[in-house]
Amino acid sequence: MHTLSVQQLYALRLAIFDNAAALHHESELLLRNEMYSRAYLLAHFCIEELGKIPILIGVISRLEKNEAVDWKDIKKRFTSHVSKIGSQNGHFYAFGRTSEVVGDSGIPWLIAANRSVPESYNKKNLSTYVDVKDGAILRPSDAIDKNGATKLVSYASDCLNAHRRSEELTNPIVYEAHEGGRLWEHAD
Repeated sequence: MHTLSVQQLYALRLAIFDNAAALHHESELLLRNEMYSRAYLLAHFCIEELGKIPILIGVISRLEKNEAVDWKDIKKRFTSHVSKIGSQNGHFYAFGRTSEVVGDSGIPWLIAANRSVPESYNKKNLSTYVDVKDGAILRPSDAIDKNGATKLVSYASDCLNAHRRSEELTNPIVYEAHEGGRLWEHAD
C-alpha cells in the first residue's frame, strides 16, 4: 500500500466501498432466504471493510501535508478486526444520519458501540464456526437469530449510506467525475 500514489489511494477507497456494497447485497439475499448466521457474517464483513476507508483518509491527509506515515501501524490497523470496526463506528458517528448519533446523544452511542466491539467480533465468529461451550455443540445457525441478523444488515446499510455521503464530499474521484449528479442510486 505504501507504494500507491494519493490518487490511487482515493481509487482504493472506492474499490473498498464497492466490495462492502457487494457484501451487503449478499447479506440481504441471505437474510431474505432465512440464512441468518451467514447474513450476519457478511454484514459484519461489510462493516469491517468500510472501516478501512477512514484509515485511508488519515493516510491521504498526512501524505497531502507531506507528513510521515507509519506504514507498519497502518498495515496493523488495516488488518485488525477491532481497529476496523472502531474506525467504522467513528465514521458512522461523524456521517450517520440516524437518531442514535444526532447531536450530543451520539457520544453515548459511540462509547457503547466501541465497548461492544469484542462482543460483535465474538458473534461474527459464532456466525462462522461450529464451537463447543460447556459441553454443548454450538452451530452457527443456532448462534444468530433473525432479529440479530436483521439489525446488523440494517446497520451495515446505514453505514454504506454514510460512506456514500462522505465519499461524495471528500473523494475527488467522485465529485470531479460526477459534479452534475449523484454517483449512487438510493443515496439519501
